[in-house]
Amino acid sequence: MTAPEQRRRRGGRLCHCCKAEQPFCWSCTCGFAICPACFADNKWGLSNGPTWICPDCGRVHLLE
Repeated sequence: MTAPEQRRRRGGRLCHCCKAEQPFCWSCTCGFAICPACFADNKWGLSNGPTWICPDCGRVHLLE
């Protein structure tokens, strides 16, 4: 398996908010993942513009 294949996950991720498997989730290295719909609902508490803050570990991530 090559390096890019090792980094990419097959299938979806489980959203920590709605508990549903989603094809895409914003995720943190600590394991927290949130789908775009839940992120939009909770943006007031997670994001301050171009960044979002993981509610589990407090790491700051760029919205890319």
